[in-house]
Amino acid sequence: MRCIPVKVLHTADVHLTPAAPERREAFKAVCDLAVELGCSALLIAGDLFDTAEAAAALRAELRELFESYELEFFLIPGNHDRAAFGSGEYYGRNVHTCRDTAVKWELAGIPIIGIPYLPGRQGVELLHTCLQGEDSPSIVIMHTNFYNSSLSALYLTDEKDDSRSACLWEQDLSDLPAAYIALGHWHNPTLPPVKINNVQLAYSGTPYPTSKGENGARCALLIDVTSEGIAVQGVKIPGVPRRETASFFLVPGEERGIIDEIASFLEQQADPQVILDLEVAGWVGSISEEFCTAEIEMLVKKYRERWRDINCGAVQVTGISALPGIAKRCLRLLTELEPPDPLELEDLRDPSLKELSLEVINDREGLYRTALSLLLQQMGRGD
Repeated sequence: MRCIPVKVLHTADVHLTPAAPERREAFKAVCDLAVELGCSALLIAGDLFDTAEAAAALRAELRELFESYELEFFLIPGNHDRAAFGSGEYYGRNVHTCRDTAVKWELAGIPIIGIPYLPGRQGVELLHTCLQGEDSPSIVIMHTNFYNSSLSALYLTDEKDDSRSACLWEQDLSDLPAAYIALGHWHNPTLPPVKINNVQLAYSGTPYPTSKGENGARCALLIDVTSEGIAVQGVKIPGVPRRETASFFLVPGEERGIIDEIASFLEQQADPQVILDLEVAGWVGSISEEFCTAEIEMLVKKYRERWRDINCGAVQVTGISALPGIAKRCLRLLTELEPPDPLELEDLRDPSLKELSLEVINDREGLYRTALSLLLQQMGRGD
């Protein structure tokens, strides 16, 4: 099969719902980006909708949006919206979907294969069947967990999770012809794409950060396909905020200083394009838990308008009276420790050890706080 050069854009996990209009705006920004980049199509690798009910509520609106673009849309069901793609659902004249099995389309001579979310190994079997005999670069759209050799030990359990959720393993790709697999399901992007023999694959990530931990700039993946091969690059989605996390840990005797650090961070690092997840935990001794919590809440209220938003859950601080006995003894020992005498350093022949000792002398307060923070985190918060 002969193909002509073509560009497509890859996104996934939009999780549209009437309750979150900002996700629709981010998805529209992806569509606009596809046009700006000269793409012929947009690939949506599953979970366009958060639920089947959300799909029913938004279908007419999305159909109008799709048909406003001179693009082809290739869309597969994910685990969240599988029920939204049964018989009779119409998403527009330029929208191509599949239901409960693989579908092979063609775009400018390039095979595009849609494989819906299917538990276990069903998707892998369809992948091999559909790519068998292809002699030109292909594009596959899948919604699945991908495990390569560096991660497999973390996910392979005695319960055989792949019987309940879709999975794709590194070894599944060893004998396949040239292809790009546009993945959905993991919300943080994997950039650059993983290359295994003739296959490249990557997660685009969600266009709009939907939950804590989805940090960094939101990207879509630009796929440039020619008869010579497939080139992939990440492209930032304009106008979409990024999400970041800032963590602070309070230690007894340093509460005021750490609260001042939080205030300084919220003021100096403020960015109207950042959704901040502020995490505050630790132990307090010179101030009460209630006072500390009130101070943090006041700071969040004061600086929230300088950020896109600040999310701050419960301030996880505990009074020092709740410390276990061994932690109290370690705390006392830390306060009693003295740094080495500078004259003693003359006997140190190891330059790295001497440098470390100098750091201890020059920043005893910082070292104390670090040691105490690590100790108290290991001991738990006492709750």
